[in-house]
Amino acid sequence: MTEMSKKEQFLMQGTFTAKLATVKDNGSPHVVPIWFVLDNQTDRTSERAARDVVFTTYDSSLKIRNIQRDNRVSICVDDQTPQFSFVTIFGRAKIYHIKQNELFKWATKIAKRYMGKDNAETYGKRNSTEGAVLVRIKPTRIIAEKDTAEWE
Repeated sequence: MTEMSKKEQFLMQGTFTAKLATVKDNGSPHVVPIWFVLDNQTDRTSERAARDVVFTTYDSSLKIRNIQRDNRVSICVDDQTPQFSFVTIFGRAKIYHIKQNELFKWATKIAKRYMGKDNAETYGKRNSTEGAVLVRIKPTRIIAEKDTAEWE
């Protein structure tokens, strides 16, 4: 399990989207932007905090079909303002078909980040309808660079 460092903490600032990369059945990459949140989980074997990447989507999407076939994924989140920073997370994705009320909770939490408190419930309902699923990415490797354009 990989633990996030201080330079990776910008992941939850503002409304940065992640670019999710999955592998298509012909071996080519499929990259799409996703809304996400991080969820703290404790690894019982080491008691280190791991931060799963959590997002919702529909079970008919190409990204879900790709994950079902090959659960290796990567995401990249970048700060496009000077001095520029990025985090790339490699991991394994797992799809959860959960009850609508639990899915609504996650969809609302994600929507609050991107659409604000006033619109969170509306977007949460929209993104937790029939066919929606929860996806968790467990990080296996993290690469992060902070202030990549900084001069010294």
